[in-house]
Amino acid sequence: MDIQGYIIMEIRKICKDVEFLPILGYHFMYHGHHLMYIPDKGEDLLRFCVPHLLKAGGYDKSKLVKAINETNREVKYVKVIVLDNGSVSLNYDHKMAKQEKVHEIVPHIIRALDFASDYLMNKLKAANVSEQLK
Repeated sequence: MDIQGYIIMEIRKICKDVEFLPILGYHFMYHGHHLMYIPDKGEDLLRFCVPHLLKAGGYDKSKLVKAINETNREVKYVKVIVLDNGSVSLNYDHKMAKQEKVHEIVPHIIRALDFASDYLMNKLKAANVSEQLK
């Protein structure tokens, strides 16, 4: 089995329903978050993302930017970005080393994206609560 097969197998161990979407990659759910695994032709780059966590337009821009910057500084490996369409996306790219094991890194990536998603949402909720208390 090629490395892509092992990656999909590891995703299925954690997230039962994995759906292949032509051109895009593999979609699955973890703790209520939509995630994607986007295969790389070179097979040594693992690219996972939360393609749409929230719509940026629903938040005060300065609070959103502050929460995104804090999340990017405080959560290792995950990068939060605002896409051109206004979606807030979280990305995790990982270059596989020869000695790394797929069964160890794939669950780590999925858990890291889940944690970062919740971390960002909690930052935004806290900013909203503090604004309401003023």
